Amino acid sequence: MTRFIHYTKLILPYIIFLFTICLAYSLYMVFIASPADYKQGEFVRIMYIHVPSAWISLGSYTLIAILSFAIL
Repeated sequence: MTRFIHYTKLILPYIIFLFTICLAYSLYMVFIASPADYKQGEFVRIMYIHVPSAWISLGSYTLIAILSFAIL
C-alpha cells in the first residue's frame, strides 16, 4: 500500500464529516435563512442552486476541452 492511499484512508472520515457539516449549513442558509424576494417570492431561491451548478459545469467542460487539446 502506498503512502498516499494510507494517508487518504486516515483522513477520509474527517473529510466526509466536514463535507456533511458544510452541506447541511449551506442548505440551511439557502432554504431557511435566506429571505424571499419581494417580487419573485420563493422562486428566487432556485438561483442559489442553479447558478453555482452552471458555473461548475462550464468550468468542467472548459477543463475537459483544454486537457483534450493538450493530449492531442
